This record gives sequence, C-alpha cells and structure tokens, in this order.
Amino acid sequence: MADDARASASKQLLLAAQTDNVELAESILDADPPIAYDINFTDGIGNTALHYACENISADVLDRLLNEEVDVDVQNTLAGDTPLHVACRVANEEARNWLVSELLEAGAPTETKNHAGLRAVDTIVGAKADTELGKKLIDMLTVTRAEAQLGADDIAYDDDDIADDGPPSDVEA
Repeated sequence: MADDARASASKQLLLAAQTDNVELAESILDADPPIAYDINFTDGIGNTALHYACENISADVLDRLLNEEVDVDVQNTLAGDTPLHVACRVANEEARNWLVSELLEAGAPTETKNHAGLRAVDTIVGAKADTELGKKLIDMLTVTRAEAQLGADDIAYDDDDIADDGPPSDVEA
C-alpha cells in the first residue's frame, strides 16, 4: 500500500507540472509530515514532471522541481528526449530561451542524443534558428557545450551575452 501512495503522489507531481499548479506540487514536496514520492517518476511514455514542466511552460513548478534532486537528463522512452530537448521545441521563443537557461543552470548536459541521434541544439532549425532569439539560444547551448568540454575557467565571457531576465510572463506554448 505504501508503494501505491508513493505512485499516487508521484503522479500528482506530473499533473502539477502539466498544469503549473504550484500549490499541488508544494502539497507533495513540502508535506508535513513528509509523504513518499519519486521526483524522477516516469509515466507510460517515460516523461517526468520536468519534461511536462518544460512542455507546458510551467514556470512556477519548474522552479520548484529544479530545487529538488531532480535528474535533468532523463530520456523519455518515446523519442529519447530529455527535458532540454523538450524545452528547445517550445514555440514561444522567450519562454523557450528561459526554460533552456534554467535547465542549463541546473546542469542539463547538452551532448545527450535522442533516439534520432539529435542533441537538443540540433532541434533548433529553420525559421527558429534564424531569429534573434533563436541565434541567442544556439549560442547559449554552444557556450555551455564548450564549457563542458574545456571547463568554464578556460572561456572568456562578455557578461551581456546571456542575460537572466527571469521567467516569462503570460506566455503560451
């Protein structure tokens, strides 16, 4: 029965991420007394709450999830996508760039390939890659990749290149 309760709480985290219901997420994450849950719980297609928070631009829940010991590199079973892959596909550019920035700050690796052999940056193509924000996103992912390969101390930065403007307001996917 304890396993059923844990699974139920974990599924509630998925729902919270799908709907940006931070109150529901906090009722599980901050329960007193604590309740059992799996922050990296996957549904039938292998998506975690972090996948859904990115897909649905659930900024409040995303912030809460990233404050937990969440695996930022879980690949779903359907396409092998990580939350970073999902974030790179968000249509709203401002939201997309914010999501990617948050995931990179949380340590999401840029080299993970999905089942099609694509890294997250490889999904930014066509018109998405030609806009100012698209180019900024590609630069952000490229700098992070270079940091991972060389080490952050080996790279010189222009502080104006990547700004953290906070979560987007009132955006839709």
